[in-house]
This record gives sequence, C-alpha cells and structure tokens, in this order.
Amino acid sequence: MMDTAGDVVDVVFGLRGGAIARDYAYRLWQSLNEQLVWLEEEAGAGIHPLYGASSGSEQELYLNHRARLILRLPAHRAQQASSLRGTSIDLGGTVEIGAASVRELRPHAVLYSRFVSTGTADEIEFLSDAEYQLRQAGIAGELVCGRARTAQAGDAALRGFALMVHGLTPQQSLQAQRTGLGEGRKIGCGIFVPHKSVAAVGT
Repeated sequence: MMDTAGDVVDVVFGLRGGAIARDYAYRLWQSLNEQLVWLEEEAGAGIHPLYGASSGSEQELYLNHRARLILRLPAHRAQQASSLRGTSIDLGGTVEIGAASVRELRPHAVLYSRFVSTGTADEIEFLSDAEYQLRQAGIAGELVCGRARTAQAGDAALRGFALMVHGLTPQQSLQAQRTGLGEGRKIGCGIFVPHKSVAAVGT
C-alpha cells in the first residue's frame, strides 16, 4: 500500500452562480465530460458534491460565494483540468467556473463521505458491502452509517447512505481518499474527505 497520496490531488475551482437544480450531479458530470474529453476514461476520477444552502425551494440549491467545484484526479491531469477556468455550465442555473488551485490529500483518522452507494438500499447489507470493499483495499477502520441517500444517474437511480470511517492509520486514510468506495464517483458518490467528529455523521 502506498504511504502518500502524491499521485492523486483535489483540483479546486471557485464558482460564481445562484440557484441551481438540487439534483444537479448528473448534469454536472455531462458538462464536465464534454469539456474534459479524457475525464470518462479516468476510472479513479471523482467530482465532489457541491455544497450550498436551501433557496426556499425543494427543487433548488443556492450556491454562495464559498461554493467550490472540486475534482479528485490523478496529479498528471491537474494542469489539463485547469482549462475549465472561465467556462460556464448549466446546472439548472448558469454557473461560472473560476481559477483553479491544487490541494494535496492529507491523512486524517476520521473520514466522511456524504453519499456511498454499493448497490443496495438495505442498511445492514450496505455496511457489510462497505466493510468488505474497504478491507479488500487494506483499510480496517470502524464504520458509522448515516442517513439514506438517492441520486439520479441518467435513467438509473443510485441508493446508498452517508458513511463515516474512523480509527484509520495515516496510510489507510490516504488509501481510502485515493480509491474511494462504491459506485458513482463522477456524480459525487464515494469520495472521502477529512471530518472532525464521529458524532456528526447523521447531520
């Protein structure tokens, strides 16, 4: 197992926009895939979920000035990804992509993914699948399951749960961030980020 994550980075872009569709993820993937023609072939590439506030509508999400587009990519793709700067995408509202910066992955004993899908909507089966997949990758942390999630991937629906993994060694933490877990990395699923508190997994 590798003890660094130097071959995988997060490429972070500023965003400018207002209200977008709450179920924006597949549209975002399609737009980025059109502009970055190599993105689909990068099996390990992922697109972090966008975070925003409720706009007062169940169908919309509001992006404030702190919103970021973050791509988890092999380091050699970072420069190519920066070509997104200055482009606009339609996510149910126009969003302009700003300048890019590169952020290295850092080890953290507690990791969190907002949405992990292993192909089941049953919580017990999900935890069993997730534990198995992590152990296959040499990762032996403790799992805490959060709320159920659903997302559209074209005509298909993905179902899963929020997931926290804690008690990780630095090497395991980096490995989990590099490889992710489950299906749908290009629509924001299975991407782990550092988290401060085990107690916050259900929020």
